[in-house]
Amino acid sequence: MKKFSLFLLPFMAVIMLAACGKEDEPVNKQTVSMVTNSRAIDGDQLVFSQGSNKVEVNYTDMTIQFTGDYHDANGNSRSLTTPSMKLTHVNDMTYRFNNATSTAYTGIDNFTGYLDMGTGMMWYSFDEGTNHVVSSSHLLYAYTTTTITNPDNGNHSSHNQSAYLFAIDSKGETCTMKLSNFIANVNGSVQATEIQYNNLKVKPTTTGYVITADEVESSYRGFYTITDLNITLDNQCLTMSGSFKCGDLDFTITGNLFRGVGGSTPL
Repeated sequence: MKKFSLFLLPFMAVIMLAACGKEDEPVNKQTVSMVTNSRAIDGDQLVFSQGSNKVEVNYTDMTIQFTGDYHDANGNSRSLTTPSMKLTHVNDMTYRFNNATSTAYTGIDNFTGYLDMGTGMMWYSFDEGTNHVVSSSHLLYAYTTTTITNPDNGNHSSHNQSAYLFAIDSKGETCTMKLSNFIANVNGSVQATEIQYNNLKVKPTTTGYVITADEVESSYRGFYTITDLNITLDNQCLTMSGSFKCGDLDFTITGNLFRGVGGSTPL
């Protein structure tokens, strides 16, 4: 099983609290606040906003409810309150939730989303008037394939060990990329269980984000500097693909935000 570092799992502690209550004091409901990154899209108009959501998960009824805020495509601040939505099992630790009509709350239609109880990743989208809004917690791609190639001799290897977290700043202009289980050679051995790259450039798009950097130093000062980073978070961020160089090696990445959602994913 893939191992995830603690800084990649902001919601995992909440999930575990629900499972670890005392027998005489069962914990059936948990509420957590999370940073929410939203893109409101209206034709070619796009507004990024970062807010906060209160998320309530009821483990007895297996429901989820959101209260939060976002900006529409005109830059106006809006509030969001959903009804309790049933969590429907998709596969493994992934659950889906939705509320198709605006009957329960005015102005919001086609609300749908996913929760990964193994990683804590949350994502949802909805329509509000002519706006299509896509929101998520910081984007954690735990289901990835990384291919490492030596361009001098063609030697290469692929693995499913690394997880990639993109923590976007409040303006949607830069991000920190955090890696779990970074393998920096074709031999398949982990060199860094946790490694971080700061101040990568972010460009929000109507389908996700483009993340780039010409050269960026790692949190291991003097080691694992990467260059030519270009990563596309696409399909409304449900999929990722990209590449970078580290030392004399080329890295390519493909992955999904949720297992079995948005395309095939490694086991």
